Amino acid sequence: MIELHRNAGKGAGYGRLTAIVALSVFLAPGCMLRDLQRQVEMIDQACLIEGTVGPADQEGQLVMVAMVPGAADEGRVPRPVDYTLADRSGGFSFALAPGDYRFLAFADRDDDLELDDDEPARHAYGGQVVDCGVGQQLQQERINLAREDRLESREGLSVKGSRSLVSGAMESAVSLGQLTSFGEVVPLSDPRFDAETARNSLWRPVDFLRAGHSGIYLREPLDAKRTPVLFVHGINGSPRVLEPLIEFLDGERFQPMYFYYASGLRIRQVAWHLDRIMRELEHRHGLQRYHVVAHSMGGLIARAWFMDRVGGSERADVASFISLSTPWNGYPSARQGVDHSPVVVPVWRDMASGSSFLESLSRASANDRMPPHHLLFSFGESGWLSSESSDGVAALASMLPASIQRQAVSVFGVDSGHVGIVSDETAQQRIEHLLLQEEGLPGDRARLEPPLGAANDN
Repeated sequence: MIELHRNAGKGAGYGRLTAIVALSVFLAPGCMLRDLQRQVEMIDQACLIEGTVGPADQEGQLVMVAMVPGAADEGRVPRPVDYTLADRSGGFSFALAPGDYRFLAFADRDDDLELDDDEPARHAYGGQVVDCGVGQQLQQERINLAREDRLESREGLSVKGSRSLVSGAMESAVSLGQLTSFGEVVPLSDPRFDAETARNSLWRPVDFLRAGHSGIYLREPLDAKRTPVLFVHGINGSPRVLEPLIEFLDGERFQPMYFYYASGLRIRQVAWHLDRIMRELEHRHGLQRYHVVAHSMGGLIARAWFMDRVGGSERADVASFISLSTPWNGYPSARQGVDHSPVVVPVWRDMASGSSFLESLSRASANDRMPPHHLLFSFGESGWLSSESSDGVAALASMLPASIQRQAVSVFGVDSGHVGIVSDETAQQRIEHLLLQEEGLPGDRARLEPPLGAANDN
């Protein structure tokens, strides 16, 4: 059964403003479309390098380092430009600017993400340069790291320093890692979270990345005594949109983290980036468990991440997943954009009704990678472009497909608009109740009205 909670009054229809974006392609000036075309071409030029490193039973986390080759005749050593943590199966990947690179593998036995003299390490691929051309996706051969492997010299090698860029010199970055926030403490009032910056990330996703906006942010340094809650915003949004939920969080028991991403990118690209960041933060801070709260398209990103997330004893436990007003079946307007626009925003291909991406999410079955899913949907505003039942942006049919409902632990309806749900007191109390419930704690402030129906029991 589905729980429905009606409010006596409704907030302003801000969600309707968000829906206008669906028509933006037909109203966009030629210069915006040309700029979008340039951004899409830049995305296609990126180089992706993937591979595996092992064995998996190495003592310590396996770390891969990407380096720009030094000029031998000038006596320069390779310069690290990024690093990443291998997953449980040894898999790793880098998103880099086209160019020549060398790679280094090591086992981080003391968890400091730096290479020490007594830690196994070796230059990958025999120390040979890997030429990654424009738009290439290279699958490299497996790297076997023996326990006795050591580097002859690691002079001038700083792994964590590889991401340090001179202030204001973002254009010098050659890797996505150099442009990513891995837990930077930044207030939600920071200009990077402004609505205009968030909206522009749909049309100019590469500019958003190159400005160094993407990544996971904290309001304050992580506190081991509190359980983190990761917030994921929706399309054209930023963490600031979710501030009403973040402020309602019980600050003595929970600690907010927020993921910021470019709205225009393909969803699996965003999910891949999220996984890479969280894998490192889990390792760096020793995170054992956390919750995920995602609004609108953020729910699609989170589910795609869970599907591909490789677990294991070294990964933290995602204790629960709470989605709000997520359009699981996408938007017909995005399909119109894909079918008729002279230039297509990459994310529209995933958000279009009937897309292969959405079908893959729907087909995925519940497994040990999927945390308990609590589905919240909004129904407080009628569609402004059609007579179908909706929350002013997403149709109820899109938010409540049977395949997703069947896998949800609970389904809960809120009488609000698409964006208004984050400010709705009933929704806020419901989320707090669910978080406390998953933590096995009493709900001090969760005082919900008696439900009109019982929660799902599947």
